[in-house]
Amino acid sequence: MFEHREGVNMATQSVVREEMSRANKTGLFFMSLICLALLLSQSAFAAKGISTGDLVKSSELIITGKVDKATCHFAKGTVITQATIKVSEVLSGNVDKKDIIVEYEGGKVGDLELKLTDAVTLTKGEEIILFLKTAQSKLAGKTVFVISGEAQGKYTIKRGIAIPIHTSPASNYDTSRPLLDTRYRVCPG
Repeated sequence: MFEHREGVNMATQSVVREEMSRANKTGLFFMSLICLALLLSQSAFAAKGISTGDLVKSSELIITGKVDKATCHFAKGTVITQATIKVSEVLSGNVDKKDIIVEYEGGKVGDLELKLTDAVTLTKGEEIILFLKTAQSKLAGKTVFVISGEAQGKYTIKRGIAIPIHTSPASNYDTSRPLLDTRYRVCPG
């Protein structure tokens, strides 16, 4: 009788080992699928550069201005920033107001901070050139401006030079090539 129990225990242990092995293989398979999905999603969302000509064509409005204020809100499970821009000059398109609202995802609300890869941020006091298009606000449903071309749609103006945000100030500027206007020169990205 003792041997019979021992045989049952050994058979049970064998079945348990087999089930655990199958579960481990299944888990490994699903983990592999998750990793593959993450890799594919990263490449699918990777920023693709566009030419300045395509950036201009995709923009309804191109302005120079200064960031007056930026306020962050938590809504619909994410952080949204609305920046008020005091328009200095309209380089392309039409706008009736001297103050416009530019909205983008990201920012900080209390201890919650959201930073997105290749996302544009606007800081109070910043002098900028923005390539813009209209969109529905994620906060109030009204029409706001969003930046065309992700990070390519913002240039910071420093000492009369329009610097793309993805360019380090230490890089060599080509101040001989105008961006849109001879008053602003662009350095290479």
